[in-house]
Amino acid sequence: MLQIDLNEAIRRYKILNEEIRNSEDELNIDITNKKELIDINKLIIKEIKNFNDSININEDKTISFLDKDITIKQLYKDIDELRNKLSLYPFELSKGEKLISVIFSSLDENILYPIICKNTEKFSELEEKLYYDYPEYSKFDNYFMINGNRVNKMKTLDENKIKNKDVIIIIKNKI
Repeated sequence: MLQIDLNEAIRRYKILNEEIRNSEDELNIDITNKKELIDINKLIIKEIKNFNDSININEDKTISFLDKDITIKQLYKDIDELRNKLSLYPFELSKGEKLISVIFSSLDENILYPIICKNTEKFSELEEKLYYDYPEYSKFDNYFMINGNRVNKMKTLDENKIKNKDVIIIIKNKI
């Protein structure tokens, strides 16, 4: 019996590791794309500033209205393109925030639910997302464990010391 439980634990461990690797790959791609967009945005802002400075400093130089119009149109087009790209991402990160991946796992093995979230999110927001996909679990007075500690649902992931790749265990209590 111990051998079967050990084999099952090893199997679950391998599955969780694969889910974590997949989530990390997706997260790294999203972070790389967002960093590229931020760099492009910085370049555009710098170009706008340089353009405005060149107009103010070099007023005596002649710049055709046509060239100004084309440059301004191109800048607006670039800004709109950036806005569209940024709108594709479901997260907007502020200073001090980072994206992390956590996995919800139930003791009865009915749930293995990876989710990408911000380190500053309240745990209760993740719980809502979990119940959206697993509404049958919302009928229970569940509590959650991470590294042997009970999760405080009203605290953020950082405050609960939940880090990237952590597995959160769902413990089901009947109401």
